[in-house]
Order: sequence, then C-alpha cells, then structure tokens
Amino acid sequence: MVSRLGLTTRWQESPLVMESGFLIDSVSGIGRNSLKWYSLLLSAGWTLVFVVLSFWGAADIQENTREMATAEARAHFFKDNAFRLWGTDHGRIYVPVSETTQPDPYLKHIPDRDLTTPSGVQLTLINPASMIRQMKEHYGDLYGVPGRVTSLNPLRPENRPDAWEKQALARFDQGKEEAFEFTEIDGEPYLRLMRPLKVHKGCLLCHPGQGWRVGGNGGAVGVALPMGGYLEIENASIQREIAAYACVWLLGLFGLLMGYRQLAARQQAQLMAVAALTDSEARKAAIVKSALDCIVSVDAQGRVLEFNPAAERTFGYRREQMVSRDMAELLIPEESRDAHWAGIQRQLDGKAATILGERIEVTALHAAGHTFPVELTVTRENVGGEPVFTAFLRDITAARAMEEQLSYQATHDALTGLINRREFERRMNRVMDEGGREHCVLYMDLDQFKLVNDTSGHAAGDELLRQLSQMLKHEVRLSDTLARLGGDEFGVLLKYCSLAVAEKIAEGVLKVVRKFQFFWSDRRYSVGISIGVVPITGQGETLADVMSAADAACYAAKERGRNRVQVYAPDDLELARRREEMDWVERIHRGFEEERFLLYRQAIVALGEERKNALQRYEFLVRMQDTELLSPAVFLVPAERFDLMPSIDRWVVQAAFRWLASYPEELEDLDFATINLSGHSIGDERFSEFISNSFETFGIPPEKICFEITETAAVSNLEVARRLMLEIKQLGCRFALDDFGSGMSSFGYLKNLPVDFLKIDGSFVREMLDDPINLAMVKSINDIAQVLGKQTIAEFVENDAIREQLASMGVDFVQGYAISRPEPLPNQH
Repeated sequence: MVSRLGLTTRWQESPLVMESGFLIDSVSGIGRNSLKWYSLLLSAGWTLVFVVLSFWGAADIQENTREMATAEARAHFFKDNAFRLWGTDHGRIYVPVSETTQPDPYLKHIPDRDLTTPSGVQLTLINPASMIRQMKEHYGDLYGVPGRVTSLNPLRPENRPDAWEKQALARFDQGKEEAFEFTEIDGEPYLRLMRPLKVHKGCLLCHPGQGWRVGGNGGAVGVALPMGGYLEIENASIQREIAAYACVWLLGLFGLLMGYRQLAARQQAQLMAVAALTDSEARKAAIVKSALDCIVSVDAQGRVLEFNPAAERTFGYRREQMVSRDMAELLIPEESRDAHWAGIQRQLDGKAATILGERIEVTALHAAGHTFPVELTVTRENVGGEPVFTAFLRDITAARAMEEQLSYQATHDALTGLINRREFERRMNRVMDEGGREHCVLYMDLDQFKLVNDTSGHAAGDELLRQLSQMLKHEVRLSDTLARLGGDEFGVLLKYCSLAVAEKIAEGVLKVVRKFQFFWSDRRYSVGISIGVVPITGQGETLADVMSAADAACYAAKERGRNRVQVYAPDDLELARRREEMDWVERIHRGFEEERFLLYRQAIVALGEERKNALQRYEFLVRMQDTELLSPAVFLVPAERFDLMPSIDRWVVQAAFRWLASYPEELEDLDFATINLSGHSIGDERFSEFISNSFETFGIPPEKICFEITETAAVSNLEVARRLMLEIKQLGCRFALDDFGSGMSSFGYLKNLPVDFLKIDGSFVREMLDDPINLAMVKSINDIAQVLGKQTIAEFVENDAIREQLASMGVDFVQGYAISRPEPLPNQH
C-alpha cells in the first residue's frame, strides 16, 4: 500500500535526484550557448543580405546612370549626324565671306568653291563639319554637346584620331556599330561615345581623294558627354538606397534581438520547469526530513504512511513504529478518537469540509502517556486514485506558556505580582456593568513611603512594597481584587460588599499596617496607610466618578491626620472640594491634549511717557477655554496642588516666544514683555536650560523678556530662586518680583535677589486712596526700590486718580483696567 501510493518511495534519494543539479546546469548551459550561436548566425546572415542588397542596389543605380548617359550621348550623335546629312543632301551650301568665315583651304580642289553674286556679294562653300564647328564656337551653350569628326585619313590635321579613337575606328571596320568608354578629361569624368560615319554620295565632293566609297565608313563621329551631374545624382541615389537598407537592417536586428530574448526567456522557463520537476522528489524528501513541523500522512483507513523526524521528536515514536499503524490509537487521546473518525468519514462521504485547510488547536497524545496542545492543519490529496490525508502539526506548549506569561504581564504589576491598574479598572467596569448589586472600592496610599526611598534608596522602597503586598493579600477576601495602582497606591475591589463590611475590611488593613515594621540594613521603619472607601451603588456612576471619589476620600484621610480610613460622602464639603480639584486635574490634562490654552496680554505703561510712538510693554497672561473662557484664578490652584504648574509655565514660554517670532513687527516695537513663573518651575534644576534652548529655537532677543516670580515663591526658597535668576539673567533677561508687599517679609532679602522690577501688590494699590496704611505701604515700597536702584510697577490701577497719585510718588510703570484690559493675542495658532 505504501509503495503503491508513492508517499514513501518517492521521497527516497536516488542518483538521478542527487545529480539533477549537475544535469540541469549542463543542459541549460548547452541550450543557452546554442541559442546564442543561432542568434549570431542569423544576425550575420541578415547583415550579409544587407551588404549584398546594398551592393546590388548601388550597381543597379550605376547601370541606370550609364544607360541614361549613353542615351544622351547617342541623342547628341544623332543630332549631329542629322545636321550633317541635311547639309550633305543639299549638295552645296554657300555662305557670305566674313572675318569669321573665310574660304576653306581644304576645299580649294572643288571648282566653284568661291562665287560672286550679281550684286557683288562674295560667297564661299562650307561643308557640314565646318558648320558644326562654327556652331560649337559661337552657339555652344545652346547647341549642346557637339560631335567630333575623325578618321584614319582626315582632311584636317586636327581631326586625327587619338589612341582610343584609332581602336574604335579599327573595330568599326570590323563591323562594330558603336564604341564608348567612361574616362576622365582634364580631371573631370566624361562619357566618350563614337559611331561610324557612313559615306553618302555628297560626301565625295569634299573627300574625292581619300578612297571613300558610298556606303562605306568614312570615319567616325565621337561625342564627349560630361558625367559630373550624373554622378552627383548617382551618389545621392546610392546613399538613399543604402540608408533605406540600413533602416531595414536595424529593424531586422532589433527583431532578432527581441526574438532572442523571448526565446531565451522561454528556454529559461522551460529549463526551470525541468529543474523543478527533476528536483521535486529531492525537495520533498528534504522538506519532510528537515521540517520543524510534524508531518503525518494517513490513508483512508487511518494508517500512517509518513512520519517525519520532527514528528518523532514531538510524539516520542520512531518512524518504523508508526508506519502502517493506526494513528488514532497512538497519537489521539481516547476521548477525541470518535470525533477523529467521524471527520474522516465525512470527508470520504463527500460532505462539507469542516477543518480541511483550517488552522485549529487540538490535544495530542505523547508516547509517554501525557497530552499536550498542538496546532493542526489538514490537507487532502488523491494519490493513485485513493485519498491521502496529511496533517501538519506543531507543538504549541511553549507558545501557550508564552501567551500566558504575556497575558500575566499585561494584567499584573511586575514588582509586586498584584493586578495592575489597567486590569483593576477593567474588572471594575465589568462589575459596574452588571448593576443591581452593591460593591465597594478601597483606595489606599502609603504614608512615609517617600522617607524610605529618600533615606535607604529605591531598592528598599521596592522591597517594602513587595512585603506589604504579600501582607495585604491576607487581609482581603478570596473574591476581592487587590491591585497596585501605581507608586505607593493600592486599590481593592470588593465585590458584593456592603459599605459597612468594606469599612471593617479597611480597618483591618489599617490595623495590620500600623503594626508592620520594615527593616532595611540597620534601620527600622514604621509606615502608615491612608484609605478612602467609596461604595458602587449602580446609580449611573462611571469608572472615572468612582475612582475620583475614592482618590478624594484617600486624600481627605491624609489631610485629616493620615493613617486612617475615610468613607466618601457626597455631602462632605471637604471631600467635594478635593474631588472638584481632581476633576480640574483631568480638565487641565484635557486642555493640553485638545489645545485649549490661550494667551492674553495686558499693557504696562510708563508714567509720564508720551503714548504716541512709544515702545510696547505688556504682561503675557494665560487663559483656558473650557465650557467658557476660564481665568487663571480658577484652574491654577489645583494645578499648583497637583504639580501641573511646570507644564503650564513651559507652555506659556513657548507659546509666547512662538507668537513673537511669527510677528517680527511686534518684536521690533517691544521694550519688554513679562512672563510669570511658578514656584515649582523655580525649583526645577533643568528649567534654565529649557529657557536657554527656547531663546535659541525661536530667535527671541533675551533682553526683551522679563520673568516674574512672586515674592512668596522667592522667599520660600531664597537660594534656589537666586540661583535660577542669575542663570537666566546671564542670557540677558530681566526679572520682576511680583505681588511685592503681600508676604510682609523683610526688605533685607532684596539685596540678594537680582531683580530689575518690583511689582507692588495690587491689594495695596487698589485701596490706597481710601486707606492711609495702604498708601504708606505703596510709598515705602517705591522709596526702597529707588534706593536699591530698582524700578517699580503698580498693579490694579483702576482709575485716573490712582494713576495720578502714583505719578506724584515717582512710580515708574502702571498696569490695570484704567490703562488697558487684558486682550487675546491676535492670530494665535
């Protein structure tokens, strides 16, 4: 059965298979060389045809040229001969004697050569030869090519023949009727043609003593035809003929080249097909033997026909143990065998295929008796008219383990092994979607964790989190979900739990953590935990609502003494405030993502300065577009509390610089513009580097920028503020101390701060006309500033009376609604 199907024998190696590569290379080399030689021979033959046709065409053109020239020469001969015959047939022709026509001495033997008319005109006899000669001399351009009379015994000496003419005359005596040659005369090409001159009776009058007889040859008449024009036409015709043949030759070569390429491609394809066919058996054997996947073939009865080495390694059987055996008994678990046989029977009955060609996962049986998962693809082919099923299998035990590991890593915290925030929120969403049952959430934040990190390092902090995580697992129920939400924050999802039970669980966690002692090296630490408890009532809360409430409750526990449990209550004003602040954090983050922040500016005017053509001064102010336009007073407090001010400060700096760089005319008319910095940015060690890079990026002159720092922020960290000011002032910027006077601090620190302006707190300026103390404060601040060499800017100038009072005190600059209200920057992007 196996041999008949060919599934084993055709995969065996044979000399033909082993040598197929050499044979194919040899055959393909011979074929390619033969095709190349045939193509070269055809090209050579086609070129030879071109050469032959070119010579043949040229010769034909030359022959035509000779025929036309000869025809023209004969025409001239016949014309001369006709003229001679006309003169001869008329007997004698007399013409008046003149300077050009004198009596011919060669005709003196003729009686009556000369005559005198009754009127006394002297006439002389002229023969045809003389007439033609005179016509050539006087009317040569009109007459055309004249003939030349010659004979072996000429009447005139100048009519003696040259060597070629003598030969021609001799041939005429032998019966020839014409002689011609193509030769050169004085370096120019000519056609010379001669024909015999037959003696007529009238000829004997002039030639009585030369032995002529009527009807015989009396000499010959020759014509010399110039060939220059004919040869020019001939050369042009030959060139056109050769050019036409060359085009046809090139087209033929191109056709031969294309034919060669097509034949070569077809031959290569045929050779490749032969190579593929010849090597197929070797490839099958190599594929089956070296395949990483298991290949198992069975017949319609389920008997194994092929079992490759990969299958041997995977299932633990040798090939000889498997061939001709029932595959189901050896490789398929007992509980799956009925389904296996049912599938084969459906295929044999021609019913719809269920798994053929599909990639599925099934369980396989090892020789050792254990099962393992495999990925399976089954194909069917007919060999010798009988169905053969081939299964391609791959052990996916390692892949399953990797998937489980990746799934675990995606849902668990790597440090503690607890559920991570993402999985925790997914489980919360699933519980909230169920509805109708009460659940609770614990939000826990460790107290004093930062102290462990700062004093003993992060390794100690990590170990503390691991130990606490293991301890917390024992304080929650098996049905609860304990998760590390991030940093030192933990969460517990209490399913099907009332608020009262949740409080008890939270108190239990609190009690255990209070007793916990953490040892690291030679130190001992006690930590606390603040816990916020929030119920999930199923009354339309969202995940964000629950997490926000839980975080607010946890934060309230910290603010109310730490290390305690705080249950969220909607009517608790402090919790409501905390939750509102957390909502603001989300809105601020969304403001950055959706580009809702805007820049405004408010003018700063020098007192006593003419407004016309004055340089501009203004303060950049930030706003946020939410459901309405929000002033900084609304969102900066939560931004300060949750450490978002550095991001806002950096956004303002870059947005202001970008706008100034986009409008060079604004930058040119600018004296200075002020930008506020928060206390958080003052403590940022890399903030001065950020400022320097921003100046370089946008090309803003540093002397046109003045940074404002509040008095409170500067005094609370005086040395850090002083260092930042000095670093930024080295770039060329200026500094202003904002809200000066509000902190009621000593004036002594001003000597150590490199500020250029003091901005007098607006609370003093606004009421200075009604409160003598405020007036005295404004005056004293201005006086101290003048002594220290610093300029002053008064804020909240809301009417002209305040402005005039400030001018009388010598305040340098004013800012407020009486001067200008804040306005949005034009054309903000």
